[in-house]
Amino acid sequence: MIRRRYQVGSLELRNGVYRLRYRIDVIGHTGKVEGRKRKSVTLGRITRREALRKREEFLAKHGLGGKPRAEMAFTDYWDLHYWPNAVDQKKDVSTKKFYTSLFKNHIEPVVGKVALGDIKRFGVEAFLSDKLKEGYSRQTVHHLRNVLSKALQAARRWEWIEENPARMIELGKVHKVRPARALALEEVSIIAENLPEGPKAVLVTGVFFGLRIGEVLGLKVQDVDFEHRILKVERSATRGIIKEAKGPEGKRQFRLPDLAVRIMQHWLHVQNSDSEWLFPNAKGSIYEDRLYWKRFVKPVADRLNLPHWSWHSMRHTFLTFNGLREDLSLPVLQSLAGHANPETTMQYIDKFWREKTEALQVWAEKLATLGPMFDGHEKAGPQVLQ
Repeated sequence: MIRRRYQVGSLELRNGVYRLRYRIDVIGHTGKVEGRKRKSVTLGRITRREALRKREEFLAKHGLGGKPRAEMAFTDYWDLHYWPNAVDQKKDVSTKKFYTSLFKNHIEPVVGKVALGDIKRFGVEAFLSDKLKEGYSRQTVHHLRNVLSKALQAARRWEWIEENPARMIELGKVHKVRPARALALEEVSIIAENLPEGPKAVLVTGVFFGLRIGEVLGLKVQDVDFEHRILKVERSATRGIIKEAKGPEGKRQFRLPDLAVRIMQHWLHVQNSDSEWLFPNAKGSIYEDRLYWKRFVKPVADRLNLPHWSWHSMRHTFLTFNGLREDLSLPVLQSLAGHANPETTMQYIDKFWREKTEALQVWAEKLATLGPMFDGHEKAGPQVLQ
């Protein structure tokens, strides 16, 4: 516990200009108060009464008596305190890599040498603004702000800084350039027919159960229990890193319908591998999802020339079609999806899909009465307006 020492500083008049001289406790690399440092601030060419008033205002704002100053550079703070006590405690290896990448490539080159106590909100905003001007996506800049904010919040929690200067910074909403879309059933059929056996099995499994691509690639052979007709989702393999399924709701089981059993048995027969993974690479290990897409799926997707779709379209397809079922409650659909809250599940569902489809059908029937332009038949050639 830091011991508070109150001080009022001393006023110094030189050449008609008042200065306030004071000392502050300094927090060193150990995170403890390691001494005191002399500081001064110019109050101006004013009367003594005004100087006393300004001194009181300064003391009230900065609280010199009990707020030690963190002099350690931000890099030292990150390496010696924040990383070992916060980031390194996280179980998710991919999260650690993510933090390291953002810090080394973006934060350290700009903020690394700045004293922890000198980081101000204006500087943080300027740093993030520069990243946007350099062409980085708004999502990347959001990530930078969040990582920096979490690090500074820890320093505030440990009483090394008075406030978190990375908070309350508005960056605007992140908009996906091309959000994932649900595939029509005809599109699922066309894509599956054109894919090699492995990617076809991955696609069908993802669409059948509404799994994330990491959950599909993270399946082991032992997760498919043909005797009890159960599929278990226990883990995820995303960006080549294996981790537990997302959240407590992520671990779930599916009852295998007859069609799913036939699909799984056919794939195990075709792959003819002794790997523990259901969809292994040539070495018997897990695939990196982006590499898998680029190598096996993208050539087919480009050739078919369908509207943009992605791995997440498997999940969108499952949730969109099942979300329209009147006999399926939202809690059941949420459980199938492995979502922590129903609001996330609802984001996949257009609750007015049926009504909009029926409305457009009625509208189409009305337009058809207008004559040849709307009757849907081929014409001999285009009509030219006179």
